[in-house]
Amino acid sequence: MAKIATKTGQRVAKIRKAAGLTQAELGERSNLSQRLISNIECGQREGTIDTLIKIAKALDVTVTHLTGEADPESAEEQVIRDRAMPAGLVALARNAAWCHLLGITQEEWGVLRSIPATYELTQEGYMAILQVLRVARVGT
Repeated sequence: MAKIATKTGQRVAKIRKAAGLTQAELGERSNLSQRLISNIECGQREGTIDTLIKIAKALDVTVTHLTGEADPESAEEQVIRDRAMPAGLVALARNAAWCHLLGITQEEWGVLRSIPATYELTQEGYMAILQVLRVARVGT
């Protein structure tokens, strides 16, 4: 487990530095102490899922990106960074817990991204469409 903590900590430090933040600034943005941020970055402590979610939100990345489980150009990251994406789809992409739970594939992200922004769907609307896609796929 120590190797995982060290690897995640190194990624947190790298992403934080790329964002131009100090540990103290990241702590303020995430409502965590600078000491905890330092301990995570040094691999001395593992972050709980709640802690990692706070850090990911403060750094404007997904938890999977933060932990190295997804490459920087993951579908979620592309949606978050694309200013033309509808707010509901961005909200879904930012919700690391739902993304992880739903296990949205690259192909599914592509379909969700292709829905015209004129429909102004909520995060829940995109999740409902995802479920319909999956039911339709099973039926064919």
